[in-house]
Amino acid sequence: MNTLLIPTDFSPVADNALKYAMDMATQYQLDITLFHVVQLSTPSVANVVYIDAMSDLSKHAEEKMAEKVVALKSQYPDLNFHFKVETGLLLDSLQTYCDELKPIAVIMGITGDGVGIDKIIGSNAILAMNTLTTPLIVVPKNGYFKSVNRMCFACDLKNVATSTPLLAIKAYAKLFNSEVHILNIDYKNRHFSPDTPAEIDVLNLMFENIEHKFHFIENENMQDAINDFIDHNDMDMLIMLPKKHSFFASLFHKSQTKEMLYQSHIPILALHHS
Repeated sequence: MNTLLIPTDFSPVADNALKYAMDMATQYQLDITLFHVVQLSTPSVANVVYIDAMSDLSKHAEEKMAEKVVALKSQYPDLNFHFKVETGLLLDSLQTYCDELKPIAVIMGITGDGVGIDKIIGSNAILAMNTLTTPLIVVPKNGYFKSVNRMCFACDLKNVATSTPLLAIKAYAKLFNSEVHILNIDYKNRHFSPDTPAEIDVLNLMFENIEHKFHFIENENMQDAINDFIDHNDMDMLIMLPKKHSFFASLFHKSQTKEMLYQSHIPILALHHS
């Protein structure tokens, strides 16, 4: 479906991601689908009371979502809006709905700091980055949409033929009419091997129909290297592969994932190889 899926808990974090999504949808002629999950909890009273309470919460959420969509349509009359409310666990429900809807991407927000995360959406963006199989765009705190003319793809140049989600990257490059800047970071040739030149040739061939450039940086700190490259080369989006087991894997340890997301001031597109 030609839609962007935006989970919301009606928080400022979620609203900022929604604003980003609506501006993106306007630019690239996409639809918007809002998704709210009434979170299940362990019943502490009689089941019938619990069921009635959950039913009331769902009804209230439906009404609140409908009101929100009416308000959004007045602001963005050219966009098509849809919404869905479910009862369950956010990430499980989100993955199930993604399998059904097949959105172009899920868009979620994050607070931008390491403390005070008390909203459902802001904290679960980190978990979703590693678990959700649908492409996920994480919008930083105070992030705003601008045309995605340059995407940075951080790559370790290992087993590129089998580990690169080429179809997904090509699809986004075509959607955004974007250049792909392939970034490799090393330090004192620690990760260089006899296969590295061949891997570069393979990747270059894979991207032959995409506007792309290679960049090689020597830096011991990969996070600093990525952020510096983004700043100095006006990147609009960072593509990363959270499940790739490589020297980039350290970026996706729990604490490192948070730090990378908090530090980034451009959206991160998390892709998983099919």
